[in-house]
Amino acid sequence: MFSLLLACVAIPLALAAPTRSSNTTLEDSFDYVIAGGGLTGLTVASRLSENPSIRVLVIEGGQDSHNDPRVYDVRTYGQAFESDLDYNMTSTPISWRNGTQLPMAAGKTLGGSGSINGASWTKGPKTQYDLLPLLIGDESWGWDGLNQYMLGAEQFYAPSNELKSKGADFDGHKHGFSGPVKVSFAQGMFGGINQPALNASEQVWGLEHVDDVASGIVNGATIIPNMVQPDVSQNRSSPYTAYIIGEPQSRDNLVILTGHRAVEIRWNNTCTQEEPECVLTADGVYYQASRESERLFVKASREVLLAAGSMQSPQLLELSGIGDPAVLNKAGVSVKKSLMGVGKNLQEQTKNTVTYTPKSNDFEGSGPSSAIAFPNVHQLLGNASSTVHAETLAGLAEYAAQLEAQGLVASANATHRVLHYQVENLFNNSEAAAEIFFTQALATETSAATVGADLWNLIVLARGTIHISSNDSFDLPTVEPSYFGHPLDLKLQTLATKQAHEVYNTAPLAEMVSDVTLPAEVPSDYAGWETFVKDTFTSVWHPIATLSMMKEEFGGVVDNKLKVYGISNVRCVDASVLPVQLSAHLSSSLYGIAEKAAVMIREDQV
Repeated sequence: MFSLLLACVAIPLALAAPTRSSNTTLEDSFDYVIAGGGLTGLTVASRLSENPSIRVLVIEGGQDSHNDPRVYDVRTYGQAFESDLDYNMTSTPISWRNGTQLPMAAGKTLGGSGSINGASWTKGPKTQYDLLPLLIGDESWGWDGLNQYMLGAEQFYAPSNELKSKGADFDGHKHGFSGPVKVSFAQGMFGGINQPALNASEQVWGLEHVDDVASGIVNGATIIPNMVQPDVSQNRSSPYTAYIIGEPQSRDNLVILTGHRAVEIRWNNTCTQEEPECVLTADGVYYQASRESERLFVKASREVLLAAGSMQSPQLLELSGIGDPAVLNKAGVSVKKSLMGVGKNLQEQTKNTVTYTPKSNDFEGSGPSSAIAFPNVHQLLGNASSTVHAETLAGLAEYAAQLEAQGLVASANATHRVLHYQVENLFNNSEAAAEIFFTQALATETSAATVGADLWNLIVLARGTIHISSNDSFDLPTVEPSYFGHPLDLKLQTLATKQAHEVYNTAPLAEMVSDVTLPAEVPSDYAGWETFVKDTFTSVWHPIATLSMMKEEFGGVVDNKLKVYGISNVRCVDASVLPVQLSAHLSSSLYGIAEKAAVMIREDQV
């Protein structure tokens, strides 16, 4: 059976089959200690522990909540946010919204955010993955290399004829069929507005229908599958259910400690500021159940793996003395290794919502929603596209210099190159620039049925930071997303919102709604839509890049093997390593990163 590690002080934990408890002593040693039991942490833990001689410990702050409907029922999406299943982090205050701090959702449960997200299964365009080798210097991180690991994680189920009649389609050559993560079109998939919405989108933006965005071609209109069971339960296929209580069912060498957090990495050597080439080696990890509880230690004989997510993995590195000395000194942390990129380069998207009253409450299903339009930058900008392209390129060098001066990136010159790659990919390859996710909400006892769209600009040029606020791990980090930090971000977000409303005013979709509920007053011009966007946007909760996998001269934090620069045995295996945003929901790519990481780690065991 799986072992659930209890600290030597008897801390009661909720046990769920097939776990069992076992007391340990502080002297216990594991080959790998994984900080974080989210999507990537559980994937890597499962793969490494396939070797019975390798002992793996996962330390997770949340509990096993896979039997909670807020986790297993994807149709409850949103109910877990700002609850006990969320770390309840927030952004820094937004000046133009009277200091409002926006929620920054991060799952506090086994499976992490992979257990409370919308369970969408999409991939980005091939050309965006092919930017990664330019930044990393390793061709294996391009589309062809990474996609094989995404396929290896997936167990795809073809849709029934009934679901095909609602628009479900696929290309069997673009999916995996033997992985742990179940991917299917939900049995309760909505009919209703889905196909009319895609039809209207094709008219407004000139989109073509895309059978399957798992193909690496995203620009278009499509119906997506979800990470759900293919049966009538359509329960979430979470990282926990896919990798831990799925196959295999019995391993004594895998230990999962819930209700605790890794609070600091301990080093077995020291480096002075005068020894920049000195290489640190991790000895193990300190961990605690609460701020007041005893501080305990576990040894990692091989490696420490960071899998706490884009907001908490950089926090753990900084608390361990790795990062920008100015940040560490301010928080009262002794500098063990200067690494300027830690916590910088944050890229987070912005989301707006438009809603309408449907003429019929028959949505031909119970959900979840699955129809998406992905217009490209030219379709959003229209005749202004070439002018905006030229103006954006012309201002990138000055903008990158401002980012460095503000402490948001490690290097202006490197950031200029990265931004240039992103802008040219967006315009020259006509890649998807915005996502318009068509939504349907059934009537409840307290609310009427609605239809609408959640929409966001996909490739943000803004850069932000996530840094420790003190030297205590239980003080949440400071999250500065720098929303709309670049003018193109606000322009694309505004146009996508305005044009999504135009889709709802285009037949056949227009004939299915009676009135607008959000915005309460429809803006009459672009300026009005821009104000609406700035006043009502939220985060999308897709933060990346705070421990970027890039060449060190680019301001990277981890190398092509995911090892932290200047440290011999610490790797990061979560969304923080992805150096640039993708026109996709992140889960499929993160499973690919985790599967690839496990292979690289096993190769280094020899």
